[in-house]
Amino acid sequence: MISLSIDAEQWNCPLLEGKDSEENKNTSYSREGNEILREIFGKHNIKSTFFVTGFFGEKEPSQIKQLHEDGHEIACHGYHHFWRGNKDLNIKEDVSKSKDVIGNIVNKQISGFRAPQLQYSDDLINALVDEGFLYDSSLNPTYIPGAYNNISQPTNIHKPLSGSNILEIPVAVSPFRLPTGWLFMRLLGINRTIRCCKSLLKKGIAPVIYFHSWELIKINSTEVPFYYTYRTGMPFAKDIDKLIQAFGSSAFTTTQHLALSKKD
Repeated sequence: MISLSIDAEQWNCPLLEGKDSEENKNTSYSREGNEILREIFGKHNIKSTFFVTGFFGEKEPSQIKQLHEDGHEIACHGYHHFWRGNKDLNIKEDVSKSKDVIGNIVNKQISGFRAPQLQYSDDLINALVDEGFLYDSSLNPTYIPGAYNNISQPTNIHKPLSGSNILEIPVAVSPFRLPTGWLFMRLLGINRTIRCCKSLLKKGIAPVIYFHSWELIKINSTEVPFYYTYRTGMPFAKDIDKLIQAFGSSAFTTTQHLALSKKD
């Protein structure tokens, strides 16, 4: 099985690049992108996982409820969406707040979490255990200069903490441990992502492909480097459609389903 996992968040990429811009905290990009994804997923009758920030959920609760009613899994993506380099971050508070906000919107216990900027850490896992999460999907088992070095971490679903049942569901990487998700889908082409998924499936690893709702919208920001905006909008929407068609609707499931299938 393959899980398409979408980070639904406020656009704050200028902030992540150190810029205090009026663009920060814009929720319209992801809101509009989610509607395009609803159309694509509805056409193919597949269910996906939306990792939603608490901030986005508070601003767009009706859409989150609709995604939930459509049958998609709603999971947590932190609250503020500013983790890497944030000296004021309190992981436990951010995790707890996001869980409460998103859980109240869909009136359901939230099972999954993904850290903003994929900031996987022991402190994160401990916080998720305290909050009763079933799984985390923050681990990108590769090396991204200036972001993280997880090159020695497992690529398959595993238990990251001894004595706890919480599961880690890493995002997909290529056979050579190269990144696969979001901008790498746009920069290097969807055919590469398709080949990567096929390779992982042959190894018995369920690929978790991640990207952002706002990538489905044409972004024209001058506040961020080109790779944030390259081939966003319709070209990327066509790529997602092509990815689904390459495997067929029955190949796709939610990230929660992957976790439940591995639960003791």
